[in-house]
Amino acid sequence: MFKTWREEYRANQAARRQIELEQWEQEKRWREEDRAARQKATAENAADLAVHNKNVKAATGVSYLTLVCHEDTWTFMARLAFGQWKPTWTQSTHSYVESGPGYLEDEKFTVNPNLPEGRIKKLPTGTTRNGMQQVILSGHNLVQLLATLHEGSKTEDVAASARCSRLYGKLVEFVNLIDPDAEAGQTTGITYRIDDSLDATHIKR
Repeated sequence: MFKTWREEYRANQAARRQIELEQWEQEKRWREEDRAARQKATAENAADLAVHNKNVKAATGVSYLTLVCHEDTWTFMARLAFGQWKPTWTQSTHSYVESGPGYLEDEKFTVNPNLPEGRIKKLPTGTTRNGMQQVILSGHNLVQLLATLHEGSKTEDVAASARCSRLYGKLVEFVNLIDPDAEAGQTTGITYRIDDSLDATHIKR
């Protein structure tokens, strides 16, 4: 009887190991499929380097652009491009203590956005703010945003990659309007909105 029990025990152990092996192999296949899907999505999100180079060259010649977008959208882009940002800020020059309790290294700008007070304006809607704002960007700011969004579109984090890719594409829509052969200064400071909406005909009231 003991011999029979031992054989059953060994058989059960072998069956359990086989099940665990099959589960591990299945999970491994899923991980590989997910990784391949992420790589495919990232490759689709990132602009071709030659195209990106062309976009940066065009943006370099811009004097300034008045960008209108939600403060959360701007915060996401600004943190990538300049190292930090808070939605409530109306300027990039703020005071902080470089030593002592509460000091954080990441509170420093990695790139100076040079956006003093007056270049960022919160836009009201009636008597309540809806979070939209306008930011006056120089060509240098625009190039920095394009560069960091392009780099961000290549990350393995699919959500971040897609977000960077979409915002990169929105800025490129503006860049594609630039005519380097046109007389200088004709459209200086053009206002460009990042503000996708719905077709009102599809809204049920």
